[in-house]
Amino acid sequence: MYLVRPVDFADLPALERLAQQVGIGITNFPANRERLNDKIASSRRSFQTDVVQPGDESYLFVLVDTSNEKIVGCCGIDAMVGADAPFYSYRIDEVVHASPQLQIHNRIPALYLCHDYSGTSRLIALVVDKAHQNPLAMSLLSKARLLFIARYPERFTKRLFAELRGESDKQGYSAFWDALGKHFFSMDFQKADYLSAVSNKHFIADLMPRYPIYVPTLPEAAQDVIGVIHEDSSQSADILLEEGFEFRGYVDIFDAGPTIEARTESLHTITQQKTGKALSLTEKSKGAMHLISAGHLDSFRVTAAPAEPQVAGLALEKVTQEKLAISVGHRIQWVAL
Repeated sequence: MYLVRPVDFADLPALERLAQQVGIGITNFPANRERLNDKIASSRRSFQTDVVQPGDESYLFVLVDTSNEKIVGCCGIDAMVGADAPFYSYRIDEVVHASPQLQIHNRIPALYLCHDYSGTSRLIALVVDKAHQNPLAMSLLSKARLLFIARYPERFTKRLFAELRGESDKQGYSAFWDALGKHFFSMDFQKADYLSAVSNKHFIADLMPRYPIYVPTLPEAAQDVIGVIHEDSSQSADILLEEGFEFRGYVDIFDAGPTIEARTESLHTITQQKTGKALSLTEKSKGAMHLISAGHLDSFRVTAAPAEPQVAGLALEKVTQEKLAISVGHRIQWVAL
């Protein structure tokens, strides 16, 4: 059985291990002990803060294998990006070049540096140990964030987005970075990716080109990876796309990985979740698998278990109640998995 709960300082060694396993390409989960400790501290403060509207809060959750209490994954939510510095993306648009005299009309794709996602909530850092990258663990960890958003909508914006990891190899080579970013930053992709994760991002605005980048002027290898998802992120991407997220023409400025977005009211987990009382099952459940959450803020818990919806609530096995630290009558959320 798996359980999702808020991160704590004792989880730092496990987060370091996961960050080392991930490698480069996920800037919001750096393999840096000090930065990870800061993220834990920020998350703890956010859970304990009274919020009327979203601000610079950041919530980090861990996935626990309850058979041995080992942390095997993590994920998070930024309540609002761009609070202290603009959040940059490339917007893919078209530039029209026409000559009536020559009867030529060309629509040329171009990349525009923008910060259209500033002020928006972001799903971050879905990372799972390789030995636990099964559909149940991945879905539980990803969707647990959405149950938290459904429980506390005032803490987040109505628009959500997630950046998906773009193409790069195990040595840290990115064809898109090599064709574009390298010429402005004078460093390789691995170093730029690391600096973006651990330092102030003002350097991005200082060094990035201000004018549109005409896509056909880039090498073919770079053009081919624009909007392409890294194979290691395909499973997590599929979960979000099935939820209702869509690609709207934005890509990452470093590796050109796609950004996907959605309105909260259009997401399956949020629209289908129900709230009621925990009920007791006297026998082992033959019901369908459900995601079930309980607890308030820093005691928030989510697990996946068989359960039986009833008129008065959701009937749970005793072992599920114990994992969620609840008893019969407690308020819970659930959604069919």
